Amino acid sequence: MARGDSSLLYIVGADRPEQLQITGNSFQLAGSTDLYKLLGQQPYHRLHMTPNYFRQARRPDIDGYDTFLNLITEPEHNSRVLDNLRKLLRGQHGKVVNRPEAVLRSTRDQVARRLAGIDRLVVPKVARLRGGSPQAAARTLDRSGMPYPLILRESGTHTGKIISLVENASALADTLPSRGEFIATEFVDFRSADGLYRKFRVFFIGGQMIFRHMLVSENWNVHASTRSGYMADRQHLVDEEEARFAQPDGGFPEAVLATLRAIRGRIELDYFGIDFALLANGEVLLFEANATMNFIYFPKTAQFDYLRACIMPATNAFRELLGLAPVPLELGLNALARPRPD
Repeated sequence: MARGDSSLLYIVGADRPEQLQITGNSFQLAGSTDLYKLLGQQPYHRLHMTPNYFRQARRPDIDGYDTFLNLITEPEHNSRVLDNLRKLLRGQHGKVVNRPEAVLRSTRDQVARRLAGIDRLVVPKVARLRGGSPQAAARTLDRSGMPYPLILRESGTHTGKIISLVENASALADTLPSRGEFIATEFVDFRSADGLYRKFRVFFIGGQMIFRHMLVSENWNVHASTRSGYMADRQHLVDEEEARFAQPDGGFPEAVLATLRAIRGRIELDYFGIDFALLANGEVLLFEANATMNFIYFPKTAQFDYLRACIMPATNAFRELLGLAPVPLELGLNALARPRPD
C-alpha cells in the first residue's frame, strides 16, 4: 500500500463473506459501525481482513500508517477476523482506534459483568444459552438467578431482533430453537408515567458524549421503525425528542450524565453507543453498550430534520479521535468517503 495520499487505514472484514459487500470503492459492513461515513471525502486506504488472512500468498505492508481505524465491531460473528487483526497490529506504532481485543470483550454478557455496580445504573442479568436442550438452559438460568420474563435473542443480533419475550420455563421449552447460541436478558419494565416506552441512545466518541435519539413506542421492543410508525403522528413526542437536541449531550440531569460517564469509564472502546431508558426513580436502565450501533440514519421527511443536529458534533469528535483537523460547520454531512486503491 502506498502511503503518499493517506496516513489513515480503514480495516474491514467479517468471518462470513456475506457480511461484507465490497463494490469498487464502496463497502457495506453488515452488523458493524457506520461512523466512518462521517469522514466524507477524507482520504484513506482500506485493508480487508479475512479469516484466512495469514495464509494469503500476498499480504499488504501496513507499516507507516499513523492511524488504524478498526471498523469490525460485532464480536459474536467476527471472532476469527478480530483475532487475526489483533495479531497483525501487534507491534505497530500507529494509533489503533477500537482495538480488536476491546471489541472481543464487548459481547452482551461481558459488558453486563463489566458495568455491574455502577451507581444508579440498572444492569439486567444476562445469560448465554445453547439451543436444543431447554432443561440445560433452565439450569443455566437458575444458576444466574434470572427471573422471568426474559428476552431471548440469537447471539450477535441487534436492531430490535428478538426471538421472544419468554414468560416462564414452560414457554422457554416451547421457544428455544433446536440449535445455535442465544442470549437471555432479564426483562425490566421501563414504561414511563404516560404508559409509553422511551429508548435513548448516546454515543461516546473519544471522551465526548453525543446525543443521537429518543424513540417512543407503545410497545417495549422499541426500534427505528417506531419513528415513522408511531411518533410521526404524535407531534408532542416529536417535540419532546427535538428539545433534547438543544444540547449535544441530550440535556439529561447531572445524575444521569454521571452514570453515563461512569459507563464510559469502564468500556474499553474508543467509540461506542449506549441504548438505555430512564426509570421512574431516575435510575438508568441499560439495554446495551457496544460499537455495533447505527449512527447514519436520518429520515427523509422534514419533520425529523432536527436529528441532523448531532452530525457536526459527532463528525468533529470522530475526527479528533483520529487525529484529523475539524471540518467547518457549513460542510455538514459530506458524501460517502471513497478509498484509494489497496
